Amino acid sequence: MCPECAHDALYAELENSAYNSTVAFDRLAESVVTLYAEFLDQLRTADAEAAVGALRGPFVSKEIRGRTYWYAQRSEGAAKRQIYLGPESPALLNRIETATAHRVDSTTDERRRRDLVTMLNAGGMFRESAAIGVVLRVLADASVFRAGGVLVGTQAFTCIANLLGVTFEKESLRTQDVDVAQDLSIPLGVVEPPDIEMLDRLRAQDPAFFAVPGIDSREPSTSFKVRGMDLRVDFLTVVKGKKSNKPVYLPHLRVAAQPLPELDYLLESTIDAAVVVGSGVRVNVPSPARFALHKLWLSNERSAADAAKARKDARQGQQLIEVLIAERPHDLVSAWAALKPRRNMLRGAKAALTRIDRSVSTSLYEIVQA
Repeated sequence: MCPECAHDALYAELENSAYNSTVAFDRLAESVVTLYAEFLDQLRTADAEAAVGALRGPFVSKEIRGRTYWYAQRSEGAAKRQIYLGPESPALLNRIETATAHRVDSTTDERRRRDLVTMLNAGGMFRESAAIGVVLRVLADASVFRAGGVLVGTQAFTCIANLLGVTFEKESLRTQDVDVAQDLSIPLGVVEPPDIEMLDRLRAQDPAFFAVPGIDSREPSTSFKVRGMDLRVDFLTVVKGKKSNKPVYLPHLRVAAQPLPELDYLLESTIDAAVVVGSGVRVNVPSPARFALHKLWLSNERSAADAAKARKDARQGQQLIEVLIAERPHDLVSAWAALKPRRNMLRGAKAALTRIDRSVSTSLYEIVQA
């Protein structure tokens, strides 16, 4: 079938498909959105200062695959150790300059950020649970996000909603699973060795954490759970080579990760965001448009046993798409273009489009084909 005929057929299918009522979203006040921007900027500064810590050595850069990456360096006798800060950007260069020139009282800053969290929540932004906040702080202190880890799943969804300045119904936000993904295809050069295993870090906060055994007991665990609770932490990575599903060890984090197909689509385009909890946690999340389309595809991949999760995936994807259609349509065009070479994902996303709100799916189709 020619591309034009395929497009027309999909459009006709969307026009005739069953659909749910339109998903409404509420925009937050501009003052709240501005406050969030200040909150995120403070977290970026605090994160840069935490990365630098008490180091007195210089900042150094490296060229890797055509991109510049920055590190904080210190000497220990004849050896040199480097802590990864991130890829070069105007924001990072500014944070390095700020961290070098100014050492602020961290206690005062943390108190200010706690006040901002209270204000943001009062203004309508989603506030994460204390239990999730503790886990995210453990991960942040272990340099998971600084080393390129990306928050995916519902926690990413809530971060993106706050970032876009919108709110959705609470049913879309309820989960106690923390999913963190990382693509090791770009060598980040993190040479600062972790001093403790990830499970031990989690147990230091809650002794009830345990490693969830995999199908093969000989393989390392990629999930950690709290006994008697729904709280769970999963580490994920992209599928490489022969598409093996065996866990991949991440030495710079001292934890194993479970490979998942098409995860690289999410991790190719990420942004930083703030988790509204405690004194805040700076994390990396997928770009909103890619996250939305990935959710649609994932909803189509779920088995019948995961029907509830499939509905939630489709709901989250639809909600974000509705916001992006109204405010950032070009992001959807770019995300759809990146989806096209992935035939499996494209088929799944198109199939999912027939099962969401007709007005949202047809509007998306018109935007990406314009």
